[in-house]
This record gives sequence, C-alpha cells and structure tokens, in this order.
Amino acid sequence: MAQCPKCGKKLKLTDISQFCPACGVNMRFVNFEENFYNEAKIAELSQANMHVKIKHLKASYIGSKLTIARLVVMLFPLIGLLVTSGSFTLTLPYKSATYQFGVLGVVNLLMEGGGFSTEGLMYLFGMSGSQIDAAAFSALRAAVCSFVAVLLIAVLILFVSLLCFISYKNMQKINVVLAGLGIIASVAVAVLIGRFVSAAQNSVMLSGKNGYGFIVYILTFAAVLVVNLLLWIKGIPVVYDEGMEERAEIYKKVKAGEIDIDTLPQPIVETEETRKIDEEIAKEEEAYQKKHAKEDSADGEG
Repeated sequence: MAQCPKCGKKLKLTDISQFCPACGVNMRFVNFEENFYNEAKIAELSQANMHVKIKHLKASYIGSKLTIARLVVMLFPLIGLLVTSGSFTLTLPYKSATYQFGVLGVVNLLMEGGGFSTEGLMYLFGMSGSQIDAAAFSALRAAVCSFVAVLLIAVLILFVSLLCFISYKNMQKINVVLAGLGIIASVAVAVLIGRFVSAAQNSVMLSGKNGYGFIVYILTFAAVLVVNLLLWIKGIPVVYDEGMEERAEIYKKVKAGEIDIDTLPQPIVETEETRKIDEEIAKEEEAYQKKHAKEDSADGEG
C-alpha cells in the first residue's frame, strides 16, 4: 500500500488527492529537488560509463597500428591452412581417393557422399584397430588429429581477435598462448605426417606424401604471436575525455552499493567543461540581478 513520502501515513484507495490527508503536503513534489539532482548525478555517471566502454571498444580494434595489425594477422592461420602439408591415398576394392592435409582436404573428407558427414573420419579411425594395416591407420589418425588441432586453434584465434573488446587488456594474452600452441601443433603435424608416410610404405590400402605446408602454418602463427605479444607488452592506449574514467569508477561503486548517490556533489567530477558552465551560469545570474536592480531603482525614483 502507498504511503506519504513525508509523514509515512498509509494511504487508502479513496485518497486520490495529490495532497496528504494527514500532513497536507503535496506528495507529487516532495523531495523534488533532491530527486532531480540525484537523477542528474545518475545520468552523469551512466553517460561516463558508456563513454568509457565505447572508448575501450574503439581502442580494441583501431586504437593503434598494432590493433589494426591484429585484425589482419588473425586471418593468416586460416588462410595458411589452405596450403597442404602432405596427402594420403586410400585404396579400396571399388574406390581409390586422395585427400590433402589441408582445409580443403578436411572439407572433402567430411563432404564425402554429397553432404556433411563424419563417416569418412570414423572409418579411418575405426581401421586403426583392424587386422589390416593397423599401424598405418593409427599413424594416419594421429596425423589427422594433429591437423584438426591446428585448424581449431586457428579458428579460436579468429574468435578471440573478434571478441577482443571483452577485455582490451587480456585478450592478446590469450592469443599469445594460442599462437604458441599453434606453432607446437604445426611441428607435430610435420612429425606425425612423416611418421604416417613411413608407416604407409608397407601398407596395402594406404599411401602418403610429405608436404611443406607446416612451414607456412608456423610462420602464420608466429605473426599472430609477435603482434599480440607486442600488444601485451606495450598495451593499448585509451584516451578518455577529462573526468570520464573517474566518473566510470564512481558509477561502478554506486551500482555495487559502496557509495550513496545522495552523498555525491553535483557535478560529481569537476572538469574544464563544468567550470565553463558554472561561469556562464554565474554571468547570467549577475546580469539578471543587475537588470532587476536597475528596474527597482527606476521604480523607486518614479
């Protein structure tokens, strides 16, 4: 049930007047001035908080030459994976097919039969436990898994780079770790493909060839690592308007209940802009007082 904001008297459904039946105060305008200033303070703080977020967003993508470079190099690993690191040929009684250790090769393997399917991969993995060419299929499975790991790392780098605005201070650290893992996985691709090619020499169903795409993979991940490491070391410069960062910090404390909005001054943070506004208001008040002083003097003489 509603009550009077001044005296606290509980109001009945029949008390439809804007005046309190107990103390007679105009309930619509009680604490009007205090509420007005509090709303002005909240608007000042929320605007500053939004300003800081926009600055962070802008800085994350185009805040410096390095952030722009990050947007470019984030595509390098995926583009580099178009280069093949080798190939394998599967020979069956009624079919023989060759697949590349590259993005297009993985796509061809998954799209076998005209639609997306994991049957091709499941067949290769299942044959590693068979009586025929088990060693060659096991080596092939390890090589395919290592390439898929490189592909997943490249995709993660792309997503982390696109989501860098979440934390303009920490996302480059994640990319440094991912790029390092990408380099290690690329070396593993070269080693495991070489092991598969050796194992496939005595295979009836499998044969393989080495490639040099892993070198491209290493170089692309190295480019990602260098750019993000420099961002990690140098940081991303963010330029705020005067007082905005301080207001944003106060806004967080107000939201957390650490600071009471009633205890804050208005304006909350004094800046050059607010000082100019105060000076203009003072000039207007002075001009107004002088004008009315002259009018009062003229009326007195009359």
